[in-house]
Amino acid sequence: MLYRISAALLLLATLGHTFGGMLGTARRGPRAGADADRVFGEMKSVLFQWQGADTTWFKFWLGNGLCVSALFLPAIVALWVLGGLDSTVRQATLPIAVATLVGIALTSVLGFKYFGPRAGIGFGVITILIGIAIFTA
Repeated sequence: MLYRISAALLLLATLGHTFGGMLGTARRGPRAGADADRVFGEMKSVLFQWQGADTTWFKFWLGNGLCVSALFLPAIVALWVLGGLDSTVRQATLPIAVATLVGIALTSVLGFKYFGPRAGIGFGVITILIGIAIFTA
């Protein structure tokens, strides 16, 4: 049950990250003051070449953010599947569970460092739930 709760919370976080954080901010701007709006505008306007492609820092930011969303999808599926397994089978899938735990824990730490307490706490709660699910299986 805790694996599936973790999967649902991670899905909600992914949807928020994708549609609110990445696509929403890309459309409306950061809404964090004049300086942030100016920098965001410059990220869109300064073009440079990178590995044979014409790009901007805005494209880097958006592309990397959407890649993060895409990489959460396998974790969501893994957690959902783990939640449906019999406890005897879960032992064989322990490496998948632990890898998912470590990935989400690192996301929590990075969330605190770079995005503030809301991201850190959100992913921290998911980490704790996964940890409890692993150790009570």
